Amino acid sequence: MATRAPPPPPKMSKKAFDEEKKTVKYYLKIAMEAKDFKSLSTLIEKVKKEHFDVTDEVIAAAIKMLETLKKAEVESVKYYIKLGLQNNNYEALNTSLEMAEKLKEMGVDFTKFGDTSKQVQAAQEALRKLSAEKVEYVRHFLKQGLQLNNAEILDEALKMAHKIGIKNFEQKQIDQGKERLEKLKSIANFLDMASKQEDKESLELALKKAKELSMEESKEYKLADATHKRLVARGKSFFGGGWSGRRSPSPTAKHKSRNKLKRPMVFGVSLADSILASSKTLDNEEKVPMACYVCIEHIRQNGMTTEGIFRIPGNRDNMNFLMSKFEKNETSEVKFETVHDAAGVLKQYLRRLPEPLIPFTLYKPFLNVASSTRPNEPARVNEMLELLAKAPKECRVLLEYLCRFLKDLTAYEAITKMGVNNCAIVFAPNILKPQVETQESMITDMNHTIDVMQTFIGKVDLFFPSMKKEEDVGKEPE
Repeated sequence: MATRAPPPPPKMSKKAFDEEKKTVKYYLKIAMEAKDFKSLSTLIEKVKKEHFDVTDEVIAAAIKMLETLKKAEVESVKYYIKLGLQNNNYEALNTSLEMAEKLKEMGVDFTKFGDTSKQVQAAQEALRKLSAEKVEYVRHFLKQGLQLNNAEILDEALKMAHKIGIKNFEQKQIDQGKERLEKLKSIANFLDMASKQEDKESLELALKKAKELSMEESKEYKLADATHKRLVARGKSFFGGGWSGRRSPSPTAKHKSRNKLKRPMVFGVSLADSILASSKTLDNEEKVPMACYVCIEHIRQNGMTTEGIFRIPGNRDNMNFLMSKFEKNETSEVKFETVHDAAGVLKQYLRRLPEPLIPFTLYKPFLNVASSTRPNEPARVNEMLELLAKAPKECRVLLEYLCRFLKDLTAYEAITKMGVNNCAIVFAPNILKPQVETQESMITDMNHTIDVMQTFIGKVDLFFPSMKKEEDVGKEPE
């Protein structure tokens, strides 16, 4: 006598029951074709919950395949356990137990598979012993990193500690390792930034701080030291970087650069005044300073694959001459000898703004968000969006224009060496800075300002979905 299908659950109509069954069978076919154990397991649970007919051809075939795949998954767990026990291998044992835990969560009963339960217990005991040994090793590794002030050792030791489980270590030692690593990274970033901007005073301060932490053997220190010696040999010091040039300026540029500007209209004035003096209307009908537009578009056309862009400084006299042309609104006469001159003028424009694109009042709030949230946390973007909405509109417009350009530039990182991080290192000091900047604040805040700038560049579409409507700015993206 044929088995009759059970009646549908009382809260579901016959029509809804049949539709649900049809949908489940459809997905069961897909899961069987893909031999997807997890999906099959989930769907069969639904079959049991809804009391579908297990004698149905598709459902019966799915149940049979699930049992076959279940055996294969258990065999895989047993293989890794055997491998881990034979070789006393921490990774293999840890992997096998993670797999076993996931199978248990999916309803697999190991007691139905021979001595698998005993093997799992043996693996757990072996892992406990290895964990104790590994904890001791990591403790020693962490201690060594602290003694040597070695960022790489500390970073690796902390990663291993997290993998094993922080609860196995003294919180004081973990906190000390994190604090030291953060400090070492901060000084390394400072050395890197000072080297890229060829800033003699910053280099001297960074090298001094690095020596205090015995970082002389780090690659960042060696590069900064070599850069500093080169600048000393030239006998030049241009605080702020970007002024020393390797090429001789043209005679015309030399002559013109001597003319002092009586009243700045573009460089060194507020962004709003600069736009009033000379601006370019973008496709979205927003305006940006003409000087920024010309420099960025020149680099777009000629410098997107130039190695060292924004790192190799422009020629000082050439740049002074170009800036004088922008001041006189003689844009048609602006001729760049190299893309490095265009990059240098752009950086000078941003550096000379009386108030940066992120206003002074928003500096600390942005740093607080960066220090209290992780890079990919939705909360970070949401909080930064709220803060950014408080910035003047012209600042948001120029920041979007700049960040979209930098995001495009990062696509050529393999050639230019200017990825998101390097772009952030170069531009963060000019986009986010306190009203009163001290040498100490430069070091302590640097990682966070770079972090904020990285977020702007990397998630530009989230921060600037559209600048056409004033009321849309600052809203959380859907």
